[in-house]
Amino acid sequence: MTARKTLAVIVPCHNESANVEPFYESAKKALDGLPVDWALLFVNDASADDTLDKILALRKNDPRVRVATLSRNFGYHSALVAGLSSADADLYAIVDVDGEDPPELLAKFHEAIGKGAHTVYGIRSERPEPAHIIFCRWLFYWVNQHIADGPIKLWMAEFGMFTRPVRDYILDNRTTFPFLRAELAYVGLRMEGVPYARQPRLRGASHYNFWRLSMFAIGGFLASSTFPLRASAYLSAGFAALYAVLLAALRPSLVEAGALAAVLGFLFLLPTVPMLALYLARTYKNVTARAVFFLDPDRSRLD
Repeated sequence: MTARKTLAVIVPCHNESANVEPFYESAKKALDGLPVDWALLFVNDASADDTLDKILALRKNDPRVRVATLSRNFGYHSALVAGLSSADADLYAIVDVDGEDPPELLAKFHEAIGKGAHTVYGIRSERPEPAHIIFCRWLFYWVNQHIADGPIKLWMAEFGMFTRPVRDYILDNRTTFPFLRAELAYVGLRMEGVPYARQPRLRGASHYNFWRLSMFAIGGFLASSTFPLRASAYLSAGFAALYAVLLAALRPSLVEAGALAAVLGFLFLLPTVPMLALYLARTYKNVTARAVFFLDPDRSRLD
């Protein structure tokens, strides 16, 4: 008789006290319908409210509830890496605790895994958001698709399920700037997307504002593309050609030609130096290879 597979569901949370219990109830109902032995691993990203207390209260009645508490707030993607590193299972899933990604979809994910997919992810086809945010998301995916060095899945969410080999490959990537959706696509094993309409949050307000979303987008570009570095070379050639055209058209004096060169040089350096600095900083951090998370052993319950 074939042993039942195990499934670890990684649930990142930061100051989500109001959502822990309703999420657990909906997730438990969905997971109990799957032919797997499951565990819910909440990754408490150093919440300042009573999120941890709510998780521990659930654990008293259900030992399948586990919690990995980070020593400080490391951020969303580091919390995902912490969860994947702290769970031992045949299958892994990622679901946000706010209820925007319906746990009921895990059944479809598991069905696709059973048919041979290694990664199944949610495609956020609809989102209850303002028009300008929807446009910015579309712009992010459009730009990223055209500049990425590797494959990019449009409208891909971290919400998904994948096999143990995919998890191991992700953790083998030693970057100090984890960006899970890019790394899932980079693995290259068979992927399948499942469209769904994202729901409103169960309770509370989103932690993401326009500034955080912008930083998230920049992180996505830097994690998946070296195009901005190559663009420096393209800009250099373009400014050199423009300078030659202006010299031929304007026939400036030596002093004027020098001033024109200084202006064009400044315009070239204005976008390229900050971009080079960003990549240099990321390279430095990757070389130093500091851990992207630390667990708080006193406030974690992993078995």
